[in-house]
Amino acid sequence: MLDTLRHANVRPRSTATNVYEMLRSDIVLGVLRPQQPIREADIAASLSVSRTPVREALLRLANLGLVEIFPQSGTVVAPIRVEKVKAAQLIREVVEVEISRRACQVVNQADLDALAGIVDEQEFAAGRKDVRRFYELDEAFHRRIFATVDCLAAADELEDMKAHLNRLRFVTVNWPNRSEAIIAEHRDILAGLAAGDEDATAIAMRNHLRTILQALDNFVTRTP
Repeated sequence: MLDTLRHANVRPRSTATNVYEMLRSDIVLGVLRPQQPIREADIAASLSVSRTPVREALLRLANLGLVEIFPQSGTVVAPIRVEKVKAAQLIREVVEVEISRRACQVVNQADLDALAGIVDEQEFAAGRKDVRRFYELDEAFHRRIFATVDCLAAADELEDMKAHLNRLRFVTVNWPNRSEAIIAEHRDILAGLAAGDEDATAIAMRNHLRTILQALDNFVTRTP
């Protein structure tokens, strides 16, 4: 964990926010696994910050349901909760399918070029097995579609909730092994947008977002 955190620079504007983002990323990517202890003092020392912003970040993660704080015994990464994954998937699907339909009505060549460039970068990241970069580009692809309809505020509202979905991808099904399928799904969405076909784009987006449901079924089957 500490090696993962050391590479990031803590920006003066908001130390607690940066600690939060780093920890959330490591939880989502499976660097920090369910039930793994998180020691406030170790994080503070590794980042050369006080314990106060670390404590604030952990409280925010606890409110999101990504860590559990036990006053007498410390903090651990929370288990993946099926109900949170189901809720997050449903909300994300409803919002993003509608956004993809709206994008078909206004998308221009600059938008299409930007989306195609992101997918090309994803292929490069997949070839280098750069999991973190692949994840960042996946997020960038979806946010760029929101941007085409000037609705990034909606994407921001979904951000924390999506952490529960992305945890399942990485922790239980080794999401990077799906990189080729994810890239193909993104290209299907892009093709629908390029054609201005709302139905085709909506179907491609829905199929893409529902792949997590099979992973959820597998997770429930394996979980005692």
